[in-house]
Formats: sequence, structure tokens, C-alpha cells
Amino acid sequence: MTKEVLNLFLAVFYIAVMAGAIVFIFWMTIQKRKNMESMKTNIKQKLSSSVLLSAKDITLIGRGFDLSPKNSRDVIYRLYAEIDEAASFSALKKLVIEIEKEEPFDDLPDEVKPSLSRLLKIIESSQDDSDKHILLPITSTLNKYTELKSEQEKTKKQTNRAYIITIISFVVGAISFYFTLKSPSDIDIKRAMEQVLIEHSVTNNNEP
Repeated sequence: MTKEVLNLFLAVFYIAVMAGAIVFIFWMTIQKRKNMESMKTNIKQKLSSSVLLSAKDITLIGRGFDLSPKNSRDVIYRLYAEIDEAASFSALKKLVIEIEKEEPFDDLPDEVKPSLSRLLKIIESSQDDSDKHILLPITSTLNKYTELKSEQEKTKKQTNRAYIITIISFVVGAISFYFTLKSPSDIDIKRAMEQVLIEHSVTNNNEP
């Protein structure tokens, strides 16, 4: 394999990797839309069967369709805008109100959401204005913890990606270096050309 062929191979390899990444992202976007449509159909069927749904149910159903809590809520909001049947609209309205109450806690761990929602209901029914601010330090601390945990996960993913890229770069570099050593030098090319010229000259001299 010559150096030119190797360079062509590497160029094609990088293009293929980039194209694969673009196709993967495009596929993920299409798949997410399909999953959201499937969840919308599922929710419609449940509403038509008079199934009572909670905000927690929406999160769990969305998880079954590989959707995040935010995407699951977006399905409900879109369905809320589209639905025309009175009973289903009324059920969705109650569900949307419940979702909006839990939405501020969306980034917090699932284990604490029910407790915070319960505290919120107690605070709303309280006559003491000072109670309105009880949740602020709690949610602030939990949000900072969640952000820190999220940053740690992102750093871990970035480290793993950098490690994989380093290995790939090392392998590609080693292959390039190997074929560079194996490729003929300028002196070898010059000698080969001289040999060809000598053989050609000898052939011409031997012709009658």
C-alpha cells in the first residue's frame, strides 16, 4: 500500500465517521418524534377508556417510550392543544395543572419529587405568608447537587470520548508511520528509475 493510497483511505475513513455521526443524530431525531407520536396515541386510548392519569404516570409512560420527562410533558401539552372531546379535555386540564406544579422539580431526583409536591400542597393551603418560602432553600440546595452530579457525568463522558479518540488517533498514526517507513525513499526511487533506464538501454542495444 503506497502513501497516496493510505492518505486516501484515511480521508475516506474520516468522512465515513462524520457521515455516520450525522446519520445517527438524524435517526435519533426521527426516532424521538415517532416515540412521541406513539405515546400520544397511547394517552388518547387511555383517556378514551376513562383511565385516570397523574403526572408520575406520564413520566413512567414516557420512559416506556424512551422519552425524557420533558419530552413526555411536551406530548401532553400538544395533546392538550389538539383534543376536542369535552371529557378528555377536562381530564387533560387537571393533568396539565398537576404537571405544572411538579415542573419546577423536574431536574431534581425522582425520590424527592413526591415529598416536595406534598410540601407544596401544604404550603399552598397555609395562611402564613412566611411558609411560601420554605421550599426555596431546599430546592436550591437540591438543584446545586443535581447540577454537580450532572457535571460529573458530563466530565466522565468527555473523558471516555477523549480516551477513545486518543486510541483511534494512535492506531491511525501507527499505521501511517508504518507505511511511511515501508514506502520507498527518494534514493530508492532514483535507483529504480536508473535500473529501468539501464534495462531499457540494454534492450535497445540488443535489438538487431
